[in-house]
Amino acid sequence: MQVRKASLGDIETIVSIEESALHTSLGVPFFKQEFLTNPFANYYIVEDQGVSIGYIGIRVVDDHGEILNFAVYKEKQRQGYGKFLFEYVLKEMLSLGVMSMSLEVRKSNQGAIGFYQQYGFVESYLRPNYYQNEDAVVYIKEFKDDYISH
Repeated sequence: MQVRKASLGDIETIVSIEESALHTSLGVPFFKQEFLTNPFANYYIVEDQGVSIGYIGIRVVDDHGEILNFAVYKEKQRQGYGKFLFEYVLKEMLSLGVMSMSLEVRKSNQGAIGFYQQYGFVESYLRPNYYQNEDAVVYIKEFKDDYISH
């Protein structure tokens, strides 16, 4: 298992991962724009023996990171790939000087909420109808304690 930075050539795979895991995708045009014009965008792919399994997209502005999407192929979930990728990215964010991170998650997605809470993300506020017919819960992680321990 390894993690690498994603490139333009990974866009079709990223869309495929999203469609498998989330039943929807931000789409090829969105990702092309992100890769070509957004200097704040950081995308990472987790692979196993050269096969892409999952990805995470993060925007980093100053000392704050925002997780846009995080997905693993449905048939590969709960096998450690997401954990491996997420832990890699948290370390990467620390090395970039990120002091806090945020993300939105469906209020009904208890599995994801439990996952993020394990890493110190705490509920901050609700975004009503963020997902068309469902509220999003915004979670935030402050890295100050992580910096003190290093």
